[in-house]
Amino acid sequence: MGARSTGPLWTCPRCGAKFVTKNMWHSCGLATLDDWKRRMGPRARALYDRLERMIAACGPYHVAPARTRIAFLARVRFAGITSLSERGMTCTFAMPHRIAAARFARTWEVASDWWAHRLRITDPDQLDDEVQTWLCESYRLVGMQERLRG
Repeated sequence: MGARSTGPLWTCPRCGAKFVTKNMWHSCGLATLDDWKRRMGPRARALYDRLERMIAACGPYHVAPARTRIAFLARVRFAGITSLSERGMTCTFAMPHRIAAARFARTWEVASDWWAHRLRITDPDQLDDEVQTWLCESYRLVGMQERLRG
């Protein structure tokens, strides 16, 4: 595949969401990270903080909160949280290939060369070196779009 643009991300003037190209369709949801954090108890906050630190270790990123999820993006979205409570966190990340590991609650092919991997995390210690390796690979290959470069 050909190389993709690596220019600056476009920011929606209404909601602040960031996208690879100008005027991409989105719902302009006005949920904020502060909205999410106000609802987090201490366990949920520990899980969120640990995951965000791991993502930060991969490189520059943006947090894109919505009403139903918190997404993390580099140039594009590559990881996210779909459920977060005192009982645990459900998070996903994308890869251009399937990873076979018993730790995943589910893996599925979203599109050609785009596999989603879902983890159910109930303790911050489950966010270990193996998950860090996967997140950084997802960041690089999907988030920074390296898988698309020829």
